[in-house]
Amino acid sequence: MTRVYPFFGIFLQRTLAALAFGFGAVAVVLADGEAQEFIPDTPAIHIQSLIKEAAHPRLRWGKFPDYQAQMEQLYLQNGLIPLWLNDGKPTRQARILVASLEDADNRGLNAADYDAELLNQWLGEFEGTVANPREIAFFDVALSLATMRYVSNLYMGRINPNNVDYGLSVEPKRVDLPNLVQKAAQSENPDSIINALEPKFPIYERLKAALPRYQRLAKEIDSVRFSFPARFRPGDRHKDVPRLRHLLHALGDLAEIDPATVDSPIYEPELAKAVKQFQQRHGLATDGIIGKNSLAQLNFPLADRLRQIQLGLERLRWLPERIPGDYLVVNIPSFQLFGFRNGAAFGQSDLQMNVIVGESVNGRHTPVFHSDMTYIIFRPYWNLPYRITVKEMLPQILRNPGYLAKHNLEIVANFSPSAPVYEPNFRNVEMLSTGALKLRQKPGPKNALGLVKFAFPNHNNIYLHSTPSKGLFKKARRDFSHGCIRVEDPVGLAQFILADQGEWTRERIESLMNGTRPRTVTLKQAVPVYIFYSTVLADESGSVSFYNDIYGHDLVLSDLLAKGFPYPS
Repeated sequence: MTRVYPFFGIFLQRTLAALAFGFGAVAVVLADGEAQEFIPDTPAIHIQSLIKEAAHPRLRWGKFPDYQAQMEQLYLQNGLIPLWLNDGKPTRQARILVASLEDADNRGLNAADYDAELLNQWLGEFEGTVANPREIAFFDVALSLATMRYVSNLYMGRINPNNVDYGLSVEPKRVDLPNLVQKAAQSENPDSIINALEPKFPIYERLKAALPRYQRLAKEIDSVRFSFPARFRPGDRHKDVPRLRHLLHALGDLAEIDPATVDSPIYEPELAKAVKQFQQRHGLATDGIIGKNSLAQLNFPLADRLRQIQLGLERLRWLPERIPGDYLVVNIPSFQLFGFRNGAAFGQSDLQMNVIVGESVNGRHTPVFHSDMTYIIFRPYWNLPYRITVKEMLPQILRNPGYLAKHNLEIVANFSPSAPVYEPNFRNVEMLSTGALKLRQKPGPKNALGLVKFAFPNHNNIYLHSTPSKGLFKKARRDFSHGCIRVEDPVGLAQFILADQGEWTRERIESLMNGTRPRTVTLKQAVPVYIFYSTVLADESGSVSFYNDIYGHDLVLSDLLAKGFPYPS
């Protein structure tokens, strides 16, 4: 027989509930000496069950094995007392946190992932009624779990970058979630705790500020399809021109629409100027001509633009809170390099230049990773990777014995500066195919690396370098390399890197680049280099630029996010 004694005081019920969390039922000895089994129906019993199963039946993503240990620690250190309700009524902090979860969409997350609507509904149900222990536990665990997920996702992202083959680590950003959630539950201003966790990069703030506008545009201009003829030029006429005016005005590229031309089918100069602005923001040639690429960008769904911003914010959360000293960021999709002085936040660059990155085909992608630049080589050798030697060079050499001399290539025993050089005979060429001998290109203006190489050791064998093929920088899309990154202004980059190492003037740098032998300069202070991937950026004016997902990384990340919690750790 089981008896329940409702007259037990709150203290006794909490004590028994605490025991029940660890041991289940409790034997109570009554005055007549009869031992009765007592199973207190308190929130702790249901909290224990939810955490033990690492599953909540009411939530969108109810399984939480990845947060199970932290949830257990949170409730054990709180004495098994609900964090978000007092006497069955939601605390002020609970209401603030639920409101913050409802605002998740404006931070680039999804409020539905944190069950914001359900939690808000629960708040309403607790009004005017006495909540039973089961509902108290279900609400409390749901809000604690949602808060853990939310603060973690805002701080270090939902997806571990290692799971998308990015060489970036979020391990240094891991936080004590149980203490953080408990602090939020007790704080006078829980929002300040949430806000403090978001990245402080200006570019993050700009992209976040753009979210409401693109949320509105995605709803108001759901699907705009233009059908301009090939290479539609200023002065041409088409029925879609009035709609083009309205779209570019909505996007901010056309400041205002002249009432006199609002319905005109003529593609006039003022509209062409707005098209050029649109082209510039989308990484296109800014000629005002609406060709195949411009048309594709004009027809790109605005809901997908919104998704690009959300993915951009996710990736920015993978970066360290602060990068001390000088550092470089190469953004692959925009084909740009940014240099930052003295720990300046991402978005306040002191140096900017165009770059050429790895091809989007043939397995030549430039990888995403972080390393530290430690030295610069002026007039470098190009040590050809085995894959390039076998696949690209050997067929040329076998067809034309003079190919080696024509391109300043030499066969060597290894890649050390003093390596023996071998005659280009058939036997030695054959040894190139097995990797027993190596191929390198001598320094000089025709060297594939140009006249300077910026080295940051990494297992991908990726580096920054100049190039003799300067004409490629005039192209809007610049994925032409084998994977390494060619820089448009190598002298400017060298000046930036060597600024704290004495008198490294432009003249001195150019003198070494045009010297007679290789020269290695070791950096006194290593410079962090982040090879990054974001198909969206925003400038100081708040203007948002979008770029092609040349490697398909947005698709991969979007698919992973769509799977929901628990994400791979």
